[in-house]
Order: sequence, then structure tokens, then C-alpha cells
Amino acid sequence: MERLSRAEDGRIAYRMKRPLPDGTTHLLFTGLTLLRRLASLVPSPRANLTRFHGIFAPGAKVRPFLLPQAGAEPGLEEESLAFAATVEEPRKERTSRLDQAGLLKRTFALDVFACLRCGGRRRVLAYVNGAGGVRAILEHLGYPRRVHTWPMREGRP
Repeated sequence: MERLSRAEDGRIAYRMKRPLPDGTTHLLFTGLTLLRRLASLVPSPRANLTRFHGIFAPGAKVRPFLLPQAGAEPGLEEESLAFAATVEEPRKERTSRLDQAGLLKRTFALDVFACLRCGGRRRVLAYVNGAGGVRAILEHLGYPRRVHTWPMREGRP
């Protein structure tokens, strides 16, 4: 507050700690522009301003042993660190990623394994990855096996 003062024309003058390279020592603001500048410095609600990494990160396995617990006896930190080094927690199994059918069902409510004729469930018998297998299946079903080529755009391959 000691660096703020009101100028004769009603604007607010802010005296800087050090002059700018061009020699400017004061910045003049209207009330609204000063509030805008100050509001941009305020962090958004519930934003973490300090980031922790390593053993101090929120998900670290030994973090509960490093931070003081409410009601804990003082002087037990060394024992708890030694205990934390010997304890091996069981690993959590990672949830598997959704396959393409699961993504379609979750995003568009489209169940690709539901048969439209009988209402039964389809199942995957095999995945065909090679071009030769696709050609053989298309020939067997009587579909044309020509390759569709997309029109070339100018400047793109």
C-alpha cells in the first residue's frame, strides 16, 4: 500500500521498486484497469500452487510415513521410515483399456455385438490383419476386391 497513491487526475499511481530501462518509475492506472491486473494474479479456486514430485508426490507409496500424522508420538519418524522401506504393497491391477466396440457403446450407445435380426449376441471369432486374408474373405463372399483410393487433395499425398 505504501507504493500506491492517487494522482491529480484521479488515476492510481503505482511506484515500482526499480525504474524501467527507459527511466519510468510510476505506472498510472484507472481503478478498473488496476483491478483487472490484480485479478489476473489471483489463482483460480482449488488450484495447487506447489507441485510435489518423487516421494513427496500425492500418489507416492511412502508418503504416509513421511508426513506427520495427527496424534502420532514424536520421535517415531525413523522407525516409520525403516518400516516403509521394508513394506511392499501389492500392486493394483490396471484396468484394461476399452476396445473399439466398448468405445462405440460408451460414446454413441451403439452395441456392435447385438444382432439386429435375432437380438442375440455376436462374438469375435478372429481378427484379420493382413491384406491377403481380407482379399480371400471378400472373394469368398462375392464382394469386389478392388482397393478404394481416395481423391488426392492439392498439396497432400
